[in-house]
Amino acid sequence: MNFTTTLGLTFATLAFVLSPGPANIAVLITSARDGFMAGFFLAIGEVIGALIYLIIAMFSLAVLSSAIEPVMIYVKFGGAMYLVYLGYMQFISNSALKDEARQRRSPLNQMLVGLLINGSNPKLVLFYLSFLPLFIDLNTLTLPVGIQIVFIIGSTLLAGISVVCGLGQQLSRLMRHTKMAQRVNRISGVMMIGVGISVARS
Repeated sequence: MNFTTTLGLTFATLAFVLSPGPANIAVLITSARDGFMAGFFLAIGEVIGALIYLIIAMFSLAVLSSAIEPVMIYVKFGGAMYLVYLGYMQFISNSALKDEARQRRSPLNQMLVGLLINGSNPKLVLFYLSFLPLFIDLNTLTLPVGIQIVFIIGSTLLAGISVVCGLGQQLSRLMRHTKMAQRVNRISGVMMIGVGISVARS
């Protein structure tokens, strides 16, 4: 890949990752509630889920995508229900944010939630199949170039979502006051429930 293609792919991916969507909302809420690292681990899970479908799209593994789709339906709805549950628990929380309340879920748990958000959406394959040809010819794709693409998109996704984690951490300052925390909890709870519904409908 030449410099121009690499730069174009990087900026296009960055624009995509910074656009509003369920994945960003989940990271924002998690970072605000449980701290930067909690949101970052959630983001890692989301990136892993996105890269799985990127690899499937790059190497034209449409058969694999079709094979796992029935299983992913159950995973998708299970994950959606869990996200709705998290949103409900956030909504009914009346407490202000305290440092000792952070990181109540393990990093692995956060990563699994992130993986559910992006990994349960096989339609990402279709997105990548329409997105990648703008920069490369999938018919002549080689393994070294494929590895470069995975690295570029993966690192750009993670960098972009890290910005969202930082915004969430700034939002956490508002949650140290009980009245403001109640408002933020209700708003973020509704948003997380919306993420769950979005995952179920995807």
